[in-house]
Amino acid sequence: MALPLVGFIGSYRLPAVNPVLRRITSPMNRSTRQFRQCAANSIATLAVLFTTASGCVSEGPERSSVHTVRSDSAGVTISSTESLEGLPARTLGSLVVDLAYSQDSADASFSRVGAVLRLPSGQLIIADGSNQRLKMFGPGGDFLRILSGSDGVPVQVGAVTAIWPVGRNQIAVLDQRRQRVTTVLLDGGMPRSTDLVEPGFSARPVGRLETGDVLVRNLIIDVPETGFARAHVGITRFGQDGVLLDTVGIWPTARMGRLGEPPLQLVSGPMFEPRLVTAAAANRLFLSDCRSAEYRVIDPDKGLVQVVRWPAGDLTVTEEDIRSYRDQRLAGLAEGQESRTRLILDDMPVNPTIPACDQLKLDGEGRAWIRSYRRPADVQQQWLVFDPAGRPLFSVELPVASQIMDPGASHVTVRETDTLNVQRIRVYGLE
Repeated sequence: MALPLVGFIGSYRLPAVNPVLRRITSPMNRSTRQFRQCAANSIATLAVLFTTASGCVSEGPERSSVHTVRSDSAGVTISSTESLEGLPARTLGSLVVDLAYSQDSADASFSRVGAVLRLPSGQLIIADGSNQRLKMFGPGGDFLRILSGSDGVPVQVGAVTAIWPVGRNQIAVLDQRRQRVTTVLLDGGMPRSTDLVEPGFSARPVGRLETGDVLVRNLIIDVPETGFARAHVGITRFGQDGVLLDTVGIWPTARMGRLGEPPLQLVSGPMFEPRLVTAAAANRLFLSDCRSAEYRVIDPDKGLVQVVRWPAGDLTVTEEDIRSYRDQRLAGLAEGQESRTRLILDDMPVNPTIPACDQLKLDGEGRAWIRSYRRPADVQQQWLVFDPAGRPLFSVELPVASQIMDPGASHVTVRETDTLNVQRIRVYGLE
């Protein structure tokens, strides 16, 4: 029996018309068992495709001692980096913008930032969840205005979790709570809202394609009464009118199970369990299962087009990793809550290796930003940046407290939260 999860649809079944997934044909009226078989067949099809891309390769025109590019018989490009030695390490440079919560002006302040977009002009659009507004700040951090329609009414949003540029003078925002995409004209024209019309659908954003279609992801899971079962992520495409177009694919993600004793059970994966990370832009979907140092690039209409690999180093979980993880989960808990959490941690299995990565983002230049998994005791996080051909360009380290909201060619926009839970939006140059 599926355990209800807030924000997820445990038994949602996805229609698909993608050629790679022809076996999933309108399964909306099938039983859960039939759907699982469809998903398994589809994953098997994808696994064969990925295995072909990995194993049947021929020499490409480019080869060096560090980076190789090969192609398989289906035209899939496999880009492999043998060593990261000598890769340029960039650092956070000068602080370009520093925005913080302010009691002087409710309009100019924020406290629950859901998404940030830095425009080519340097202006910042911030989705503030505290008052459900979109706020514009100048290149120097000065507050400009709340985005409004031509009637002067502020554009009202809920839980915005993505902001995408649309041409030169528009943005699109995805309101995850309302499952709605709103196009906003920055010069004050009337906004246009489109609801994702699939009934009972609840999903997180993946990205916006150059066609205007939006890709979203939905967790598919039936939590077993005992043990752990593999969850899956379905990625679907919605048109500009909000109509579901097709299923791009279904991929395995973390194992999930019940920890603790009823009625205080927690649904969780094992300690250090890898999870699927995704991003999309232009006409490409990027994803990694984080079980190995590899991401895949998929054309939503044609299937797999590129595999990018790099060395990840030793991923073995150590006793220090386990101890630090437990200490962080228990820190600051009240006595009763601490004892319950301790029981859950005692019941939690440990994955033998840490994930190779745990975040994936794309910048405006089409470059992929991959965050290496941060061990619990680490005080810095490392990102690797790859060009569209899959070649590593540089690495960059940030403090653990910095969350990248919008990477750029020469800058990075981060959200930082201090020990008092006060948020700041900062833009750093890259040196």
